[in-house]
Amino acid sequence: MKRFSVLVTLILFLQLVLPLTNIVQAEDESKSLYYVALGDSLAAGMNENGEIGFGYADLLAKNYQNQKSEVIFNKGFSYPGFTTVDVLKGIEENVTKPIYDLNGVSQKTVAIQDAIQQADLITLSVGANDILKSVNRSESGEFSFDTAGVIKSIQDVSVNYKKIFDSIYKINPEVDMIVMGLYNPFPYIEDPAVQKQLSMLVTTLNNSMKSIVENNGGIFTEVAAQIATDAKMYLPNPKNIHLSEAGYQVVADAMMNDYLSALMKESEEDPTEGEIVKAPFTDIQNHWGKDYIDVAYAKGIMNGYEDGTFQPNANMTRAQVISVISRAFGLTATNKAPFKDISHYAQQTQNGIAAAYEAGLIKENNGYFNPQGKITRSQLALILMRLSTVQAGQQYIPAKQAPFHDIANYDREAQLAITFLYDTGVVQGTSATTFSPKGNVTRAQVAKILVLAINEK
Repeated sequence: MKRFSVLVTLILFLQLVLPLTNIVQAEDESKSLYYVALGDSLAAGMNENGEIGFGYADLLAKNYQNQKSEVIFNKGFSYPGFTTVDVLKGIEENVTKPIYDLNGVSQKTVAIQDAIQQADLITLSVGANDILKSVNRSESGEFSFDTAGVIKSIQDVSVNYKKIFDSIYKINPEVDMIVMGLYNPFPYIEDPAVQKQLSMLVTTLNNSMKSIVENNGGIFTEVAAQIATDAKMYLPNPKNIHLSEAGYQVVADAMMNDYLSALMKESEEDPTEGEIVKAPFTDIQNHWGKDYIDVAYAKGIMNGYEDGTFQPNANMTRAQVISVISRAFGLTATNKAPFKDISHYAQQTQNGIAAAYEAGLIKENNGYFNPQGKITRSQLALILMRLSTVQAGQQYIPAKQAPFHDIANYDREAQLAITFLYDTGVVQGTSATTFSPKGNVTRAQVAKILVLAINEK
């Protein structure tokens, strides 16, 4: 999977990784993203009024652009009514179409195979129209299903998806592919029997598509459950099956989260490069974080205790975390930190705390730092967001707050930091509605975070 500087930088900020400038210097040739959207009316961005507007593809491109990075975006090969047959035919016949980017339809044209060949990322949403031809709705609103036709259509969609992937990879074997799953387009039908049939149909087709997509190295984003949580908002027109912009935002966010998760998983699969000196600690042999601890020790970022242990499950103090972060990022101080409670610490630790203070990662609290206090998840979120703000030169402004009930009594900055982690897909909370902001962070967890940074470097 390709690594794009801004997308990866966003992840790496949140995992305490390299500054943006380092990433761009290392990958200057791939700092712009060439993004092509293929598919039907959903890829084209048709809204609830039947007009082409900002769909999930536009929102994905705009999100990348908002990170102050160049994006070359084209949804000109997406058309309302398209089936998997149409998408495949367009690729095989190498059709030429006008470029349709964030500014609208251009006078310039491009052949689809040329667009695919240049693409870093391709998204695809198609398959619904293949099935809908076997679903009939009478003038009175009653539904009927051609069961044999539906079964054959599902089989055809699977076959065509495989052919589409093969055709795309033949042109560009390195491109990343994300496929949008289907949702129930008729949530306003009150007949429970019909709803049950629709649910089974959507689930069956999604499962079939997901299998093909993932077996061919793509990313499949499921959206049915999320759209169903608020059908009136996301599908506001009972007479139209298309999403509102809010609905498309849900799809775009889900796709981005899945994409970032895939990139992170790829990083984690090979955390080390070359031969790493094994850490001599007696308590990490069977620990999940052993490989990361080995690297952190070999790089001189984290050490153990005099008794020969690393204590991987021990919670880290504020002094320990800040010292490690300052060392990992090479932060330096020009003045002493204004804290009264760190004078008994080693000079190196004091320097690290002073450097973090100068960088704006920590703040003064009546002259005290509380170095022995255990660092919490909310505090780490604040440090990560402040680090991101310093490096990016601007603060993250979310569209809405993360859905965690247990952060309601926290100040605005903490809520913003936690929302920052949630919106970018790095954390999903300890449950759907809780973040556990008071939870602690262990030494093994910090070792893993820093090793991912070293691996990218």
